[in-house]
Amino acid sequence: MKNIHNLWVSRLSEYQKELQKYMRYIFNGHLMFVLIFAVGGGGYVYSNWIRTLDETFPAAILIAAVLGLAVTMSPVYTYLQEPDKVYLTPLEGQMKRYFTNALVSSFLFQSYIVLVLLAAAMPLYAQTTGAAFTGFFWLLGIVLALKVWNLIMRWVILKYQEPFNHYIDLGIRLLLNILFLWSVFADVLVWLPIVIGLILAGYMAAFIRITKEKSLKWELLIDLENARLHRFYRFANMFTDVPHLKGQAKRRKWMDPFLKTPDLNPENTYSYLYTRTFLRSDEYFGLWVRLTVISGVIIGGADNLWLKVITALLFLYLTGFQLIPLLKKHELKIWPDLYPIQSGYRHQSFKKLLTKILIVQGAVFTVINLVKLDLYGAGLTAAASIAFVIAFVSLYVPAQIKKHHIK
Repeated sequence: MKNIHNLWVSRLSEYQKELQKYMRYIFNGHLMFVLIFAVGGGGYVYSNWIRTLDETFPAAILIAAVLGLAVTMSPVYTYLQEPDKVYLTPLEGQMKRYFTNALVSSFLFQSYIVLVLLAAAMPLYAQTTGAAFTGFFWLLGIVLALKVWNLIMRWVILKYQEPFNHYIDLGIRLLLNILFLWSVFADVLVWLPIVIGLILAGYMAAFIRITKEKSLKWELLIDLENARLHRFYRFANMFTDVPHLKGQAKRRKWMDPFLKTPDLNPENTYSYLYTRTFLRSDEYFGLWVRLTVISGVIIGGADNLWLKVITALLFLYLTGFQLIPLLKKHELKIWPDLYPIQSGYRHQSFKKLLTKILIVQGAVFTVINLVKLDLYGAGLTAAASIAFVIAFVSLYVPAQIKKHHIK
């Protein structure tokens, strides 16, 4: 038992070190500035929107849906590794303390999400119901207790190998979570939360009894843990290089018009390579889509002209900054070096592609302003975006290439 406990301590320590290593890159000076501005800008838009609401707004169902989704998505962090299915399977009977610690660790890591979401929901709840903010702590206790229930249920259902059972359980838990939270926030019937709470307890007790004799599905647990770590590394890869991350390419046939075979000109070789890499890799194209959507929501919800322009420029910078590693994507492959092409075409092609990517993003910001019939804002956003892209690609990118010795 002592060796099992030592294994747990070792695995948790390794995970925390890995987490801290990449968090230093994620929350560096540039990104912290952008994050602070994004939170401030989003908070400003959110507070202005809340002031326009009254008691007729269905805040209870909206809050219940958001928090219900947050507590339903409750992965169990097991920190298991590939060799464990060989070496730890015979010790399954001694692993109870290990997996209890895994559930506690999962709760502690995920509870901050619930805390942040509930804190963000409280102004909306108070504005539409007239409730006092002093109710925050008992509401937090209820939501955290619901989170514990979901983690236990997730662990119990993991004793089933079939994905169908997992999906059914996910749907049932999501529905029960939303109904329970709605009954709490709507405060329509005093006995309704109690009744739903008893249903939750009965659901859990039934499955604990049903799965009592079932063994752990080690391969499933290890696959889920690997998938969870892969998602984290993909996120970290947006900010720094992750050496052991294997990128995924997607066909995206609908983008074929942008990937037509270029003219047989040496200048087009790297342009075709980098364009194909950007459009068909999850890490770069997905990054562009996510940042464009987030910034578009902020710009679309803002009423202040300068907030819109600054948001556009900050997210253009954030996008461009995180796309620079695309230039090193094929650095360790020998075949691009075999091209009978001048090395200068590599940087030139990358800067042309980056210019197009950022211009398209700036055009999206401009269109959002046009949709809101803000012609002056659209013109100012377009002009500022073009000026920024020219300066960024002409001055900042070459400096970064030189600084990091990118060939």
